[in-house]
Amino acid sequence: MLGDIFENHLIDSLAARFCRAPYQQNLIHESDSEILTMPGNSGANIAVTIDSISEEIRTGLYDDPYLIGWMLVMVNFSDIAAAGAEPIGILISEIFPDDLPSGYIDKIQSGINDAVNKCGSFILGGDTNSGEQLILTGCALGRSPDNKYLTRKGCKAGDILYATNKAGRGNAYAVTKLMGNGSSGIQYYPSARLKEAAVIRKFASCCMDSSDGFLSVIDQLMRVNNCGFSLIDNWKDIIDKEAYETARTHNIPEWLMLAGQHGEFELLFTIPPDNENEFLSYARMISWDPVRLGTATEKPEILLNLYNKTQRLDTKKLRDLPFNTKGDIKKYLQALLQYDSELR
Repeated sequence: MLGDIFENHLIDSLAARFCRAPYQQNLIHESDSEILTMPGNSGANIAVTIDSISEEIRTGLYDDPYLIGWMLVMVNFSDIAAAGAEPIGILISEIFPDDLPSGYIDKIQSGINDAVNKCGSFILGGDTNSGEQLILTGCALGRSPDNKYLTRKGCKAGDILYATNKAGRGNAYAVTKLMGNGSSGIQYYPSARLKEAAVIRKFASCCMDSSDGFLSVIDQLMRVNNCGFSLIDNWKDIIDKEAYETARTHNIPEWLMLAGQHGEFELLFTIPPDNENEFLSYARMISWDPVRLGTATEKPEILLNLYNKTQRLDTKKLRDLPFNTKGDIKKYLQALLQYDSELR
């Protein structure tokens, strides 16, 4: 099932010649961060991840230098949070073109600094160079105080699917930014859900961050765990208010705020039913109200009550659309709308 998705197949082909480290705890696709057991007698594990901000800059999705710096940190620490880890710090590589406007780099650095402070962490070092394009890369490290980590694998039928917050804000930002005049009325400064991850780690059977959008993440969890998910009937309640209003303003079906692939870096995770009451009790202790999304099922399919009937979503089609439309935003949106018309 994993290899049916273009991105998964690409990753498999790129990694085919690589040897996996004997102290690595997760297989490919099984975790947002790589989980490594440190050599020696300590038995301690660390979480390591790496991510870049490049395509978002090229498409104009991120053109505010402060936001670029902020997102560089958060995309990496969100992967650390999805492993249930606390951040140790981040290494940063920055490639700057020679023609950047005055003050642009300072604003990037301010965004990086503020985001690191927000996460209670540190810049550990990095590399700086010049090039034709602005490309920023981060490599984050984390650890768990009780040496317990989360992966994407472990969900079973009957487990309850939750999210740290409502869905669609990332897609609403993308719609207003890319389909309008280059500006967005959506305040988009996501934060890695590190505080919530400390609670999730105690109870969850699997976890993944929503950087690629809610339905893409649910599809990947389905493929990793060979199970399905039935989403709640009142699914409009799980959509962020501004995302819902954005869909209506732009005449886009509201459910597509779940289907687009620009996420909001929430955590999606499953809780075994026997753990649910205690989990919710711990969540209340940190003044957090998790959003219930649905239930895991035996059959590997994703079900959504749409247009007055239960629909089996073709999430493979949805996930492969960015590659099939070759990054053309208007063609991508047209393809989403075409799929919606087929469901009607």
